Amino acid sequence: MPHRSCSLAILVAAVVALPSSAADNVADLLKQVRAVGPQAAGSPAARAAWDRLVAQGPAVLPALLEAMDTPDTVAANWLVTAFDRIVEDNKRKSDKGLDSDALLRFVKDAKRQGRARRLALEVVEDVRPGTRVGLLRGWTDDPEFRHDAIEQTLADLDRDKDMPKEKRVAALHTAFVATRDLPQSRTVAAKLKLLGQTVSVADHFGFLRDWYVIGPFDAHGMKGFKSVYPPEEKVDLAAVYDGKQKNVSWKRYLSPETTGGLHVALVNLREPLGDAEDAVAYAYTAFEVREPRAVEFRGAADDNLSVWVNGERVFGFEEYRNGVRLDRHRFRVQLKAGVNTVLAKVCQAPSDPAHLEPNWEFLLRICDATGKGLSFKNTLPEK
Repeated sequence: MPHRSCSLAILVAAVVALPSSAADNVADLLKQVRAVGPQAAGSPAARAAWDRLVAQGPAVLPALLEAMDTPDTVAANWLVTAFDRIVEDNKRKSDKGLDSDALLRFVKDAKRQGRARRLALEVVEDVRPGTRVGLLRGWTDDPEFRHDAIEQTLADLDRDKDMPKEKRVAALHTAFVATRDLPQSRTVAAKLKLLGQTVSVADHFGFLRDWYVIGPFDAHGMKGFKSVYPPEEKVDLAAVYDGKQKNVSWKRYLSPETTGGLHVALVNLREPLGDAEDAVAYAYTAFEVREPRAVEFRGAADDNLSVWVNGERVFGFEEYRNGVRLDRHRFRVQLKAGVNTVLAKVCQAPSDPAHLEPNWEFLLRICDATGKGLSFKNTLPEK
């Protein structure tokens, strides 16, 4: 998103269709609105500028859309209300002076801010019914309208009962590859299964499922997150260590793929390691990458999560009894060509009457910046 220091140039470009004096006036008014601060600081001046912007009518709508591209939610909301007021006032005048072509160009520009694109599309759809459906049918890779476009594909397939099976399967495969939303991915996968095609939602999202796990180690009164245990110093899959109550060694564990619930490839540490309280466990995996690349790790754990990639600690978050939520934590990592290793550390809190059956689990996946899962060849050795 552009910073305020560079916003004026963008705003002036958005109002080139106006006379020079009007363009300068609009840019100045937008600057005043965007200067509004928390607790309504500067609001009298902003409100005066807001009134003058609204009075300009539909000619300033493209400039308002441009100005909404800001991390300042307070200023953005002021601009949205000005946009809405102008649109509503113009409807009462039978949409006179509305440049729907300019708004449509904004909608089609995938680099624009998503919320602003949606606002513009609502206006265009109102004056040109059918525009939205026409656009969505070619937008399964659009960063803002991806989900809507896939829903449109599914609706089209449901209506076309006579579509040949091969064509239907191809359309569903295309939709599945484009999905970034878990429930939607499962919906498409289920439709493919009815046609005899099996796809893995877990693999599509890039979940790491094949691990060696070890534990429980004693956390000594919830000190496990900051304490260092042998796997952090060296991963030796043949080693045996003193555990919390007995010796512990690495065990191979493949997390199952589930077709329902909130999670698709949950690593439930209680399955391979048993129940434990005030404990620590580790999970280790390895995979091969053809060439160096930047990726995004997304994950969550109950309790706490620490991650090492190729021996370097790249993430750590301490919070007990916090639950597991999809993609709660995100962090960028540079992978190297060849074999890459991942070590995850997950703690377990002492028992709590409010948590009769405490969870001990985590999720971790690798994806690109859009959330598209990345799969790599597993290189874990057999013990």
